[in-house]
Amino acid sequence: MPLLLTLVVVLTFLYLSTLFWLSLGLRRLESSNKAAQFQPHHLPTVTLIICARNEAQRLPRLLQALAQQQYPSDKLEICLVDDRSTDRTSEIFEKFALTHANAIHLRINNTLPNFAPKKRAIDTAIQQTPNEIILLTDADAEPGPWWVREIAALFKPGVVMVCGYSPYLPRETFWQKILALEYFSHAAVAAGGSGLGRPLTCTGSNMAYRREAYFRIGGFSGIAHWISGDDDLLLHKMQEARLGKIVYATHANTHAPVRPPASWKEFQSQRTRYASKSRHYEPALTLSLGLVYLLNLILGAAPFSIFWGKWFFLIGAISLALLKASGEYLNLRQAARLFGEEKILAVFPVAALLHPFYVVYFATRGQFAKFHWRGDEFTARRNPARAESASI
Repeated sequence: MPLLLTLVVVLTFLYLSTLFWLSLGLRRLESSNKAAQFQPHHLPTVTLIICARNEAQRLPRLLQALAQQQYPSDKLEICLVDDRSTDRTSEIFEKFALTHANAIHLRINNTLPNFAPKKRAIDTAIQQTPNEIILLTDADAEPGPWWVREIAALFKPGVVMVCGYSPYLPRETFWQKILALEYFSHAAVAAGGSGLGRPLTCTGSNMAYRREAYFRIGGFSGIAHWISGDDDLLLHKMQEARLGKIVYATHANTHAPVRPPASWKEFQSQRTRYASKSRHYEPALTLSLGLVYLLNLILGAAPFSIFWGKWFFLIGAISLALLKASGEYLNLRQAARLFGEEKILAVFPVAALLHPFYVVYFATRGQFAKFHWRGDEFTARRNPARAESASI
């Protein structure tokens, strides 16, 4: 047990050092990106891509938000991609395209064995447009009217990618508040890493990149077979290519709110999908995640040590868990001020208690379990068992 406790001490120190590093990134980001309210002299042409499958119930709110965007219609193309929907998604997209001159509707009727459906849908849309900037969001998002303009404004010379925050809304129940904080923690990590020029993650519901940069890195080649990762795996490719700067947007006008999972089943499937791509991260990041997993595994299992009478180890593990939670709180509080999300920390004590078990459960499940997404069943790197002939 003394050796195990020493291991936990070392892992906790490394974890807190990482949080301190992320805090430095948040501080730098705050000083360099206080607001996105500036107006560029040159507004770039933008293609806004929405890929949806069986999202008829959610699309009306999104499309209403897109119709209200304060961006010149001659410089904004809205590309609506229906990926094999069997509900009214295609009909809703077609109606919107008919009533908005700057919108187009594409439909994909099949799957390909080595091309994840969403990545293929995005790539299909990109191939159809000559515009400078590719902007993406999801069917359950509801961005504000200045979203496109403020994201586009961040594409200063030398910037190749912009990542943004998608807060969970609404937050009416305690469960929704817990989920909102958990999701916000991902944004805090993403923003902190980006602030130091080492972006770690992002979300596909609020990200943009230069079309030219997408083709220069080969698009999704090398990662197309992984079901998830149209966001952070592409981010890592962009970072490795070193084509330019990757920035993180924090101003409220750049947020693209999304709805939280409506049930435990939906949440479990979503987080399993997120965790399934971790094996494809670069070695240093994979190792770091592995150490975080080990720390949480030991802390989560620590209460069982009382059955062997190891009270000294249990007290030590509890002390280190409290130290870990304190570091997390300070980091999240700093991020919350930056994002204007101070109220989100109200449920932190409960979230901190659940965190070790959450990490261990989903990190393990993501490597082995199947998950459902957009009506299909997947494993980490396999498309649905039956793939149809290749055609759009």
